[in-house]
Amino acid sequence: MAERANILVVSDLHFGEELLPGATSERRQAVELGARAFRDFLHYHASRRLGGRPWRLVIAGDLFDFMSVVIPGSVDLPARTHDERRFGLDRSAASGVLRVRRICENQRELIADMARFAAAGHSIDIIAGNHDIELLSPEVCAELDRQIRAAGASDVAAARIRVLPWFVYIPGTAWIEHGHMYDEGCSFEFNLAPADPKDGKIIYNIDYAAIRYLATTCPEIDPHGIEEWGFWGYMQYGWEIGVRSFMRLWAGYARFGQSLVRARTKHHSHRSRDARRRVHKERLAQAAEQGGISLETASAIDRLARTPMTISWRRLGRMLMLDKMGLGVGVAIVALLSLILLPLFWAFFVAGTAFGAAAWTYRWLGKHMVTNQLPMRAVPLRLRRLVDAPVVVFGHTHDPRWQPLRGGGLYVNTGTWLPATRPGLRRSFTHVLIQPREGVLPLVELRQWRDGTSQPFDAGADLGAGVTMPGVNTGGDWTQMAG
Repeated sequence: MAERANILVVSDLHFGEELLPGATSERRQAVELGARAFRDFLHYHASRRLGGRPWRLVIAGDLFDFMSVVIPGSVDLPARTHDERRFGLDRSAASGVLRVRRICENQRELIADMARFAAAGHSIDIIAGNHDIELLSPEVCAELDRQIRAAGASDVAAARIRVLPWFVYIPGTAWIEHGHMYDEGCSFEFNLAPADPKDGKIIYNIDYAAIRYLATTCPEIDPHGIEEWGFWGYMQYGWEIGVRSFMRLWAGYARFGQSLVRARTKHHSHRSRDARRRVHKERLAQAAEQGGISLETASAIDRLARTPMTISWRRLGRMLMLDKMGLGVGVAIVALLSLILLPLFWAFFVAGTAFGAAAWTYRWLGKHMVTNQLPMRAVPLRLRRLVDAPVVVFGHTHDPRWQPLRGGGLYVNTGTWLPATRPGLRRSFTHVLIQPREGVLPLVELRQWRDGTSQPFDAGADLGAGVTMPGVNTGGDWTQMAG
């Protein structure tokens, strides 16, 4: 069925984000709105086929948001550290079972609609993303299957819903994955083996630490927008929320930094790295066989992944803005010593020179982000050289994108179904429609669920958020533009 199906690609629905402790009513309403829209989307396509073909729905990562679900310790799964007693259990396969169970129970109607979609003769492929990377674990997938069956799915319908660890590849048509492995703030050192084998806990990256310590400390902050905040953005926000909240924010930031330092230490444990490397290689071979590519090709694509920031002290220090903080402290010390040791004229001269040098260095260093989503523009072009896929589809960035590639081919980003502060309601509910054609390139459209139907998405419209692409169509004969 997969070879003759029309393909729908969605991504970044983030069910479970409404369970973040202290989540604002706006955020809960955003998730509810996304869930309602996605249920309508499933109803619509379950009963409407295009050209008589069934649908193959590919959820390209982050269907669930395990990061936002706090699981307290219990007799069966105790909290073993002060951090876990305060912020809930760390991410692992064991706690992932509890997280997927809680999300599915909270979104029971949506899970039932997914089951009904599959029962209507269609299929659903769920790709693991960075927010639900626990889906790499067989125990978590087994619990998801139990929840799908508990929602009313028959054996046949449940079999049509499967979890994939990395990608969907349709030769001659498309390569589809989440894309977080190309983002140094969200990637893992070994993307198919993110957990420390010693304790089974997923090693922190920037995104995971930010959600756990910053989003839970200040849940009113949009967790998908803080990567645009620099040092002074945090200072300004802290000033606006009052002294007590300011101190709470910076205590959270300190925990955020500490967790990344601990992650860096784990990255440099030779025993842990060797164990994770072995698991990664085993899963890489399995993913290659399951996805229909050679191990050599899978390894080449895997090498395109970005190394996480937590590998390097230098990159980690810059991301935590320690360099700029150090500049400020250094200028203050120089100014103080100048006033103590030098005549007043020379003291002001030296202090002014130090301040000017620091200001130039600050400008040269540039704006540092708290988290970093690498604009994924070069990777699709490199992927095209490794696989027979004229269309490359990613999610992850929440930014719907349509980008013809040099030398032919097309990169499309699915955007998101989470209409929160970023990217905003008018740029959400986007999806990709791919119609495979025998012997010729597929038809591809970037569309949006709007007014109860699927409509072409106008990426050139000035909608006030994300990246605008004036003059670029999002459907039709893209092969001429790509050429």
